[in-house]
Amino acid sequence: MSFVSSITLIITVIVIYYALIKFFSVLFRITGLPKEKAGFQAVSLLTNAGYTTGEAEIIVSEKTRRRIATAAMLTGYFFSVVIVSLFINMFLSIDFSQVHNQLYLLLISFGSMVAFFLFLRIPFVEKALGKTIDGLTVRIFKKAAKDNYISVLDTYGKDAIVNIFLYKVPDFLYGKCLADSDIRRRFDVNILMYTRNGRNHYVKADTIFTKNDTLIAFGPLASIKEAFFLKEHGEKQETQPKTWGEQNVITIMSNFGYQVLVDIKLNMVPPMMTEKSLLESRIKDYFSINIMMVSRNDNPLTLTKDTVLEKGDRVIAFGPYENIRALFGESQN
Repeated sequence: MSFVSSITLIITVIVIYYALIKFFSVLFRITGLPKEKAGFQAVSLLTNAGYTTGEAEIIVSEKTRRRIATAAMLTGYFFSVVIVSLFINMFLSIDFSQVHNQLYLLLISFGSMVAFFLFLRIPFVEKALGKTIDGLTVRIFKKAAKDNYISVLDTYGKDAIVNIFLYKVPDFLYGKCLADSDIRRRFDVNILMYTRNGRNHYVKADTIFTKNDTLIAFGPLASIKEAFFLKEHGEKQETQPKTWGEQNVITIMSNFGYQVLVDIKLNMVPPMMTEKSLLESRIKDYFSINIMMVSRNDNPLTLTKDTVLEKGDRVIAFGPYENIRALFGESQN
């Protein structure tokens, strides 16, 4: 391979690498990660650097994110090998009789690449590029959708403003106008706008949402996910809401970033934990949740790997707040 060909391929691969970082960042945002965390995770996975155990929990605790992370890691390994090979080939193809001309060409080429990336950092260019990549990625997922997708646009503490693509209209919205769905009272979620057939519309009290609509919503991120995420593939979505007496009551005791220490009044044992020991349920593996203490009939239990939770227990747990809500229930203090 000639020196010029090597430089051209290196620059091409680097540009593709940059586009992949943006692509995987959008994928993580679709699963509900905030923009900053999604970008960090994409860079970490593709460059195989900076991926700490603490940060990894928000990826490994969710099935879709684990699949995206696996694809990103494999892609990152592939491109790392390709880039290293191209650099080695470039140096091996140097003609030392024309080293000054080749050095000049190298500086011009990589200087142009740096200028190109600086150009992409101009605010209006970065915004336009990001919008284009977001649109293409979401469009691809719309065509292959088997679930509703939530793309987090920005976060404000526990609240977030999000895009929601409706693969399936949730039961509480199906065939109902917005006023009758009572979404604000039930979930504290506000629908701000929606897009249908490429056209933007403001919501009204009599608006009825349909499949393939894209909504812009604001509210607690956990509540948005609770309202719009379907169940895991293969599971049936619940059609009847649980009565208040059956809901677990979650009280946050302390907050440590996205992880919390909670007190759970167990009015209903989660299906994946019913008649299973703490070890058998594997909630630490699947949800990164640690059961710290269990009290039964006002008496603390000595926890072992064989402990089985029962209705009426009081549970002290620690883990990602969204995962605790997803596993144990809906109501909270």
